[in-house]
Amino acid sequence: GTAFRQTLEPRLKYVWIPYRRQDDIPVFDTARYDFGFAQIFSENRYSGSDRLADANQVTLAVTSRLIEPESGAERLRATVGQRYHFDDQRVVLPDERQSRSNRTDMLAALSGRISRTVSLDSALQYNIDESTTERFNVALRYHPDYAKVLNVGYRYSRDVLRDLDLSAQWPIAGRWYGVARVSRSIKEERITEAIAGLEYDGGCWVLRTAVHRFATNPDDVTNALFFQLELSGLGSLGPSPVNLLRRSVPGYGKINDSLSDRYFGADTP
Repeated sequence: GTAFRQTLEPRLKYVWIPYRRQDDIPVFDTARYDFGFAQIFSENRYSGSDRLADANQVTLAVTSRLIEPESGAERLRATVGQRYHFDDQRVVLPDERQSRSNRTDMLAALSGRISRTVSLDSALQYNIDESTTERFNVALRYHPDYAKVLNVGYRYSRDVLRDLDLSAQWPIAGRWYGVARVSRSIKEERITEAIAGLEYDGGCWVLRTAVHRFATNPDDVTNALFFQLELSGLGSLGPSPVNLLRRSVPGYGKINDSLSDRYFGADTP
């Protein structure tokens, strides 16, 4: 029962780079980019300057959006794309296998707001030649208000990982807020990362404490304790867990940000 403006946005890019033999050039700081929408339209498939990839290829993608006409807000976005090679890729790294396929995996993504408070974000990498899913991730977020967020996510990478991720920030009582994250490897049947923290908003000061447990390898973990007292407008004492919480809990809100910072962004460390 709601009117939307739907867009159809095709994108095409052709790249031709002649082959040059580079086997005698040592590799110092070059690696292959991770495959995804951020890389599929780039000219060089390698980072660094030790290898310049040859290319005779075309990349095709199409995006469709549903936009609310009155507010201009994007309600839904769907994208699908793939790259096609007209010649074999001959430039490779020393430990890299040369690809003989004339096409890459297909990429697809779907994201949007299911309602005012619930949003969805998902992505898929599908191997058409082998009819297998190489990577898949989906995240669901409930965000009714500032500093109130619940996240659940699932990540899959073929033969590498299957992770379930839960995170949240929520008022507990009075001026107390709780924040937590648990990431569990289904493949390895163990918790790979856990965060638990408490925050108290005292008006002109904020107290934060957090415990971080991170698995560095199958047999070892690292533990860190953060304890910070922040005096508004003056500075803070102790190591800050804010960057860790922002990185680990999508939608995390700094409880002592001003109203303008909450809605227009804040340039804070």
